[in-house]
Amino acid sequence: MVDLTKYNLVTEFIHNILIFDKNNKIVFAGDEINKVLLNSEISVDEIFSKDFPEQSEQYRLKNSINKARESQKAIAFKFNKIQDEFIIFPTNTNKNVILSMKDEVIQISNIEHDLKERVKELESLYNTSRDIETSKNLEETFERITCHMEEGFQFPEFVNVNLIIDGKSYGKKDNRKIYNKLNADIILNRKIRGEIIVNLHIEGGFLKEEKKLIDEISGKISRAIEKNEKKKDIENQKKKLLLKNKELVKVTEKCYESTEKLKTFFSAITDRIVVIDKNYNIIMSNKEDIGNSGKCHRKLFNSESRCDNCPASLTFKSGKNNIFERKWFNQYFLLRSYPIHNKKGETDRVLEVCRDVTMNKKIESQLQQSYKLASLGKLVAGIAHEINNPNTFILGNLKIISEAFNDILPILDNYYAENKDKKIARLDYDVFKENFSVLLNDMIDGANRTKKIVMDLRNFAKKDEETLLESVDINHLIKEHLTFTQKYIKSNANIELKLSPNIPKFNGNIRKLEQVLMNIIINASEAIKDENGLINVETRHDKSKNEIIIKITDNGEGMDEETRKNIFDPFFTTKRNEGGTGLGLSISYGIIKEHNGAINVESKLGSGTTFTIHIPVIQQKK
Repeated sequence: MVDLTKYNLVTEFIHNILIFDKNNKIVFAGDEINKVLLNSEISVDEIFSKDFPEQSEQYRLKNSINKARESQKAIAFKFNKIQDEFIIFPTNTNKNVILSMKDEVIQISNIEHDLKERVKELESLYNTSRDIETSKNLEETFERITCHMEEGFQFPEFVNVNLIIDGKSYGKKDNRKIYNKLNADIILNRKIRGEIIVNLHIEGGFLKEEKKLIDEISGKISRAIEKNEKKKDIENQKKKLLLKNKELVKVTEKCYESTEKLKTFFSAITDRIVVIDKNYNIIMSNKEDIGNSGKCHRKLFNSESRCDNCPASLTFKSGKNNIFERKWFNQYFLLRSYPIHNKKGETDRVLEVCRDVTMNKKIESQLQQSYKLASLGKLVAGIAHEINNPNTFILGNLKIISEAFNDILPILDNYYAENKDKKIARLDYDVFKENFSVLLNDMIDGANRTKKIVMDLRNFAKKDEETLLESVDINHLIKEHLTFTQKYIKSNANIELKLSPNIPKFNGNIRKLEQVLMNIIINASEAIKDENGLINVETRHDKSKNEIIIKITDNGEGMDEETRKNIFDPFFTTKRNEGGTGLGLSISYGIIKEHNGAINVESKLGSGTTFTIHIPVIQQKK
């Protein structure tokens, strides 16, 4: 750059000039030049107003001024009496002419030249910076930059600039002889990525300012490359992110769809499923009423304490599947637990499946009951036959004995009137006569009871194949049957009917259904011990299942769980001492099964009993 102290020469220059206007009058005279001229006894004030000899200093000066004005070029001039040389040069703006000492002019000219060179350098740097900042295509910009750099050198016509970046060259080729060379590395992230090469095709060297120029430009190029690469990297990252985002959106959509499907499947499972942590807190479930919080035993069983033999607890300890059946009041639940492992292979969660198997238990019980009845039916048929034959003989013979005793009684009376000391079966005659009729009647009653048992056994074992063809109006059957049943019902038991209208008819066996109703209603009556007894008989039609539902409810004593479980077993009775055979409800159970129906009982000791009969509305083929 230019040394600013040199601009002091401008002030000195003003003191060392004479200015002649277009009319050849001196309009300005510097102190120093006046002093030099006066000291040499040279007067220039009147050189244009007076005539001077041709050899005089004034004459020569006058001619030189005119030549400079006409040619518009600087002319060197030498006073004979003054050692220093002078220069006469015209101004550009008007026709004034300046006389000055040569050394002063040269220094001013050098300053002007330096200023022009620095302006060229600044223009080169500015143009380079502008192109880099506004560049859309960095490779095209590199081509232009080489031209801008050439223009910034002292002799641009003899300079050739090449830019090499990542092995690719930018700039014009020049085959002229190279006298000097200037280089500047392009460094990016401490790695040389290229260089600026300046070739000088004339003898001479480079200015230090020119070295600084290409160093500055190499830095700008480095930053431009870095910025461009970062921009490309950002764009590439944006593209990758967009692609990843699209993929992520697709994956998210698929995950959402899969999650929704899983939720649907999970919620559609009728079993109650929960995922619990080691503190038995629910963290996930498939039912809204359970939710995703709270203790599992509280949400599943409304219990404040953990279940005995909790399968989840065993799974947490063993890390294996477990299964356990739990009874909760009148319901049965099958609990299954499965371990969920973390990355370390530890069981930190458990999936528990709670299935209500109450209906399965009932069906299983009914199947067992059916198997019992089926196998027992065959046995009963044989036993009934074997018992009936001898009992018929016994009953017939007892009747003959009764008639014979009545016929022989007068003879015995006459005999024992004369032989009062005689005994029969170690009994006095009067005692024998009084008790023999009682004994005989007891035997006849026992034989008749055996006969009734045999009839019940036959009914139990009997299975009619062609008897379910009658059209049954269940409401009508109940109303008509009550007239017949009423005489068997205790006086303290009232019957209340709640019969739903418009119940469809179905094919069945009226006699057998009457037997079922009679058995259940009589049992209900016998269970009522207190006054104000009530037996409710209700009917309705379940359209969704297309079945008839009959409910018979009493407010009697009810029964315990053990009795309820065995109520349909053959020969099971709590009234053995009252003559009960334990076959009535077993027969009723079999009749309802013949009608493809089901019969259930609900009871609690001290709270009465409810029998529920389900009969499907199915038209049998004739």
